[in-house]
Amino acid sequence: MMRQPTLTQPQPAPYRYSLILIVSLALWHLMLAGQVNLSVDEAHYALYGLKLDWSYFDHPPMVGWLNALIVPISHSDTALRVIPALFFAASNLVLYHISVRLYPSFHWIGFWTLALINSALMFQLLSISMLPDTPLILASLMVFWTFLNLRESPSNTKHSLKIWIWLGFWLGVAGLSKYTAITLVLSLLIVMLIEKRFYWLKDKGLWLAIVIAAVIISPILYWNSTHDWISILYQLKHGTHNDNWDWHRVLNTQLAQAGVYSLLLFGLGWWLMLSTWHQKQAEVARLLAAFALPIVLLFAMNSGYEMSLPHWTQLAWLLISPAVVYWCWKHWQFKTVRAFVYISSIITLSASLILNSQLATPWMPLPDNENIVRDLHGWPEAIQQAKDLQPEYHNAPLFASNWSQASRIGWYAYPQPVYITDNRFDQFDLWFGNPAKGSNGLMIVPSYEDIPPKTGSSGHFETCTALKQLPIIKRGITIVTYHFYFCENFQAVSYQGWVKTLDPTQKPLTP
Repeated sequence: MMRQPTLTQPQPAPYRYSLILIVSLALWHLMLAGQVNLSVDEAHYALYGLKLDWSYFDHPPMVGWLNALIVPISHSDTALRVIPALFFAASNLVLYHISVRLYPSFHWIGFWTLALINSALMFQLLSISMLPDTPLILASLMVFWTFLNLRESPSNTKHSLKIWIWLGFWLGVAGLSKYTAITLVLSLLIVMLIEKRFYWLKDKGLWLAIVIAAVIISPILYWNSTHDWISILYQLKHGTHNDNWDWHRVLNTQLAQAGVYSLLLFGLGWWLMLSTWHQKQAEVARLLAAFALPIVLLFAMNSGYEMSLPHWTQLAWLLISPAVVYWCWKHWQFKTVRAFVYISSIITLSASLILNSQLATPWMPLPDNENIVRDLHGWPEAIQQAKDLQPEYHNAPLFASNWSQASRIGWYAYPQPVYITDNRFDQFDLWFGNPAKGSNGLMIVPSYEDIPPKTGSSGHFETCTALKQLPIIKRGITIVTYHFYFCENFQAVSYQGWVKTLDPTQKPLTP
């Protein structure tokens, strides 16, 4: 029987330096974790952990379940970032082993792959952020590792059956993490087709893996079946609600990705994903492209209707990164290659230095509506100010104009409910329902949002009265200013796509 590689067979020196890199970055990012408040997504998914369910409107439940391990112990910003830091470190370790397994001729492939990934702004930002992508990345890398084992194992043996079981398990975990996991299934089908492994269809392990994955994702199916399949329908509609497909949105989305993932990873990554399919000597790069390309194509096409956020494609760039590093190593003798690598590295490292220094202690004298860390400071202080104002206004409930503001308000004001005035159905409507027509409320508006809140025929309150302002000042620099309003006579609104219910225990109607 062929002996399968394990995750404990590293090259000594590269492995040692890779571990130093992983641990050092994790410790640095955990130090930064206590310097800033939760981002909008972090706060939203932290609320998942406080409101456990089988699934949620916009995402599967894994991110909430993981946060639920922390919130009974601590609600601090640092504590909520420990698990994602551990997950990202584990993902780095698995990526290292995948790299050296695929390209054994270049002993430093793993180290330089980790250096490329961890220098990118997006991976630095998300290394300690608990998002659905956090467990998705680790599970997807394990799917790829298990898939490599499967390719090297004889079919219909006890050993291959064990591998199939692990493949089903990791696919299920990926599915519990984010709906993007469906691309993993597509990638496996692509590999089966291009490598003509149709005998897998006769392997009982395949069908056992399907059953295992289906059982693991059953909470998503159960929750959706009791909520009129709103999550599934929302994902199918997401990114396609505009009538016109516009290539400008695609271009802007791609430019954003080039900025946050580096010119080297983005440019060479795209080229390798598209060019390896007809190259006989590019089998390894083709395997990586088979798992990366479906992701970037999915969001590139959808971004024509609605711009995709840069972090939605991070799994693709992570998967193609070993091929990028290996290609640079094989072509290092060319001056243009070296120049491109050096230029990209200088730009990326300079941006990383600015970002990390600004996260550690805001120092750039920017206007409070342009500061790059403006939404990561002052939320606890703003919530406390709002609580101090509530008794003066008959304990008026807290309102927000959109879900992003509501996430921070809902988290830092917990267990108070927070109501949203916009016409978009979201998770907050399932949690808190819709405020009664004619009700009053307090609104907290940061300086980078609409000030004052919209009222009258174009807004959702009849009037809003400014109460006070709270500037957040660090090192003599005003990072953000929070504005407080007492708003009266909430108006009925027409909701897009879904019908909001007045009773939060009622199921919403399908579109």
